[in-house]
Amino acid sequence: MSQIYHFEISDRTALEPLGSKQKFWFLLGPRRTLFKVETRDTGEDWAEKIASKLCHIIGLPHVDYELADLYEGDTFLNRGVICETCTPPPFSLILGNQLLLKLDPAYPAKQGRYKESKHTVDATCNALKHLARPNDGWMADAPSGMETSLDVFVGYIMLDAWIANQDRHHENWAGIQRGLFTVGSHIRSWSRFSEKSFRC
Repeated sequence: MSQIYHFEISDRTALEPLGSKQKFWFLLGPRRTLFKVETRDTGEDWAEKIASKLCHIIGLPHVDYELADLYEGDTFLNRGVICETCTPPPFSLILGNQLLLKLDPAYPAKQGRYKESKHTVDATCNALKHLARPNDGWMADAPSGMETSLDVFVGYIMLDAWIANQDRHHENWAGIQRGLFTVGSHIRSWSRFSEKSFRC
């Protein structure tokens, strides 16, 4: 049985502005931890937990999601999931739309997440050529033959099909960078922010 972590809302250290769901940063011991609130009561919390376990089973790089509850004093507020940051300092994320914009100044990076006509397979594959695959720590259990960032990304697309994830847009895949991004700089791929769909 999985542990359910308990967080006090007054202990949050920051809000997370990315995405449509309410998110908070907390410290879990020394680790910076993101709490993603489940407000729609659709099971996204347990779906993300299951998807992270499936990633573990098949060897895809992923953050581990754990179930969590949010309280204000003795009052239960929401349930959700937590995951440790995959970008401790000095690292940061460069989102897919930001990377695509750096490679194509005409890319409409701010026009919304869905149905963006320039967020194409070709544009994404071109962007992935500029990313190194995740480092060996993330790739320790990866299947043989997963050698490039494109290989890893295809693994995530296959996972999306397996769990019926329809939430693949240019703001929920990214690279991990150290310092400032320039085209041709060394950025590691990182793709899984949201594994919330799951259908049986």
